[in-house]
Amino acid sequence: MNAEDLRKYKEKLAELSEKEQDQRAKYLKKLATGELQGPQTEYASINRTSLKYYSDETIDEKAPKMTIYEYMYNNNKDYLNDVAIEYYGKKITYKELFENIDRVAASYKAMGVKKGDIVTLCTITTPEIIYSFYALNKIGAISNMVDIRYTKQAVEGYLKEVKSKYFITLDLAYPKFKDIIDNTDVEKVIMVSPTNSTPKVIKTLAAISNRIKKKTPKIPYGDKYVDWNDFNQSDFTPCETENYVEDTDAVIVHTGGTTGPSKGVVLTNDNFNNATVQIKSVVNQRGYKFLNIMPPFIAYGIVLGLNAPITLGWDTTVVPQFDPAKFDELLLKYKPNGIMGVPTYWENVMKSKKIQKADLSFIKNILLGGDRIMPEFETRLNDFLKSHKVPASVSKGYSMTEVSALTTFSSENANELDSVGAPLAKTTVAVFEPGTTKELNIGEVGEICIKTPTMMKEYYNNDSETTKVKVKHEDGYWIHSGDIGYVDKNGLVFVKDRIKRMFPRSGFKVFPSEIENLFMTNKAVEYCAVVGIPDEVDITAPKAHVVLKPEYRGQESVIEAQLYQMLENSNLPPYFKPVAIKFRDSLPLTNIGKVDFISLQQEDSQISKQK
Repeated sequence: MNAEDLRKYKEKLAELSEKEQDQRAKYLKKLATGELQGPQTEYASINRTSLKYYSDETIDEKAPKMTIYEYMYNNNKDYLNDVAIEYYGKKITYKELFENIDRVAASYKAMGVKKGDIVTLCTITTPEIIYSFYALNKIGAISNMVDIRYTKQAVEGYLKEVKSKYFITLDLAYPKFKDIIDNTDVEKVIMVSPTNSTPKVIKTLAAISNRIKKKTPKIPYGDKYVDWNDFNQSDFTPCETENYVEDTDAVIVHTGGTTGPSKGVVLTNDNFNNATVQIKSVVNQRGYKFLNIMPPFIAYGIVLGLNAPITLGWDTTVVPQFDPAKFDELLLKYKPNGIMGVPTYWENVMKSKKIQKADLSFIKNILLGGDRIMPEFETRLNDFLKSHKVPASVSKGYSMTEVSALTTFSSENANELDSVGAPLAKTTVAVFEPGTTKELNIGEVGEICIKTPTMMKEYYNNDSETTKVKVKHEDGYWIHSGDIGYVDKNGLVFVKDRIKRMFPRSGFKVFPSEIENLFMTNKAVEYCAVVGIPDEVDITAPKAHVVLKPEYRGQESVIEAQLYQMLENSNLPPYFKPVAIKFRDSLPLTNIGKVDFISLQQEDSQISKQK
């Protein structure tokens, strides 16, 4: 197929109705499985070989045209006694969940929150935040999810950006935010305690502990500052659910900022519902015990960690403040069937003496995402899981905030080492020449782009950045990920690196992950991160930051020689050789456990300036 034929074909695809798109998907699946014989192209966007991993039922299923709240309610209204949420041992049924959402919705309405208002939620995962999320959606308001760990100046900026009149945060955070509130449009601050929904004994012990440690802040409750218990009306009349309107703003989440400034991502009801439908194709089992350790202020947490499980009827245990050092205890205590997280969380589990002889056969699914998974780590984790009677290998996912944290999943039949799995049933992944709309052939390396119904509406109030990432192609809009990789003939996606992490040296392109992958095969290396640093000869050159396993610390000079020898013996070109290897006790991490490459680059740039 030549370029002109491809252009015409994609134009035709863009005009197809939903019904015709489904028919095409099923036809392409039959081609991929060999049931039909027909012409194949060299383009992943047309072949969609990944459809062979899904049933016709999955391909056919539509996301319901309704609000997030309505989908969750309709899917669970006949199961009122099922457990929806567990919080510090307290079980909250769907009946109680619905009652609390109605009460909180009425309370927000009484406070003055209207359809289209943006309410900022800056807190950890508690039942009150879950009630608020669904209540605000029910009355047509928008939840602006902000990381409570941000500096007070950053939170002030987020409040000003969306002109929030209503701010929900923790009572313990009052000392941090008290000086910024009067600089914003905020009229009401609702203070939530992490113990509001805990059993009485935990509430009492926490109060005693806070008094002893003098952690209980003196909050000037009154007209502006409102305690949750005073806000949450006991006598109320359930309010009507706002009618669904296609492409309506529902939630604003913020990008992680690991390789650039954070931006507000606007997600719609349709984005959330399409994400839930695709997760349903992975696990569709009421009562499935799920452990949610992800915070609510990232897309990964609110879309996949909270809304999808609650909507699908899973028994979801929420952990308000996750400590990676205690991950082993959480697994043994709650015995979840499924859990999502980032790779670094599992290092502590594999080292844990408490887990050493434990039977972990209760775990059915482990989804890793949020950061690149080294092949060495994946193999080591799978060996660990097998030795602890876990019946499945680790599943990998790949995505970004701009597509609701949902793109690929490595199911049992699509789980090749170093791949991130196959695109989900309603998602297309293809590779393009970076910065263009020219699609590359299957197997060629380029920029990974995503076409999906979970695609963001826009960056909030930022058209210029939106058009850089949400790009109009001949067959519709695609999200340009900024990641380098390829799609193979089986529809599996392989991610090599971030475009922003790639840098030139002596006129050639250096991919830091290639060096990281190589060094991670050394038995002494626990972690490795490579960044480009200023260099007098090459302008930019690679520097490797290496963390050794405890038993090898003190042998840095020997390991350094080994690493350089590995480079000499590898297929990597000479310009991939780092100008320096720095051994350190740990790598800086972002708030959600990703390697903070910006901090490493800033650290190295500062050192260069001082020389």
